[in-house]
Amino acid sequence: MPKQTFYNLEKDKKDRLIEACLEEFSSYTFTDSSINRIIKNSDISRGSFYQYFENKEDCYMEILGMIAKEKYELFKDVVSDESHGVFDDYLNMLKQVRVWMEAQPRYYKIGLLMQKDDSDFIRKLNEKNPSMNDYFIYLIKKDQDKGFIRKDIDPYLLSEVLTSTSQKILLELFENKEYDLMIEKSKQIIHLLQNGTKVL
Repeated sequence: MPKQTFYNLEKDKKDRLIEACLEEFSSYTFTDSSINRIIKNSDISRGSFYQYFENKEDCYMEILGMIAKEKYELFKDVVSDESHGVFDDYLNMLKQVRVWMEAQPRYYKIGLLMQKDDSDFIRKLNEKNPSMNDYFIYLIKKDQDKGFIRKDIDPYLLSEVLTSTSQKILLELFENKEYDLMIEKSKQIIHLLQNGTKVL
């Protein structure tokens, strides 16, 4: 957690420091990121950096916390009791991811770079957070109880198909900024899966 001196910073200086951190962590994995570049790009001294943060981990966690708050606001109403099942929820999530990608591409890049970093610090962070796969398993089991999805479908396998497919599509289309195609491809995948999972 940042020191109180970070929270006491004047707005311009704090914004400049956050901007430098976002640029660094969206350009490099946590392991390859550099306090020196953050210091240079935010125009502060090394001593000042350590007045605000204990270390690089502390700085990184502040940026992740900031991203998590914004992400929560964007996604909090995506899944509702009125939805028609996991496939509706899945598509609604992807539509919000599209908004997220366009509005905050660096946030998405930070997430992608976390997947490429095998450091102990990042691995422990990922272990603490529930995965999207676990969430889809929960939604699929709920749909099976409601009779939307056949009971003989393995929720773990279906969840794996949803998450791995969406990750591939998102990565490919994010890099090319083909957001409309991302939604269209996702609809085709949902149609394919639904035809094989409907209760007969």
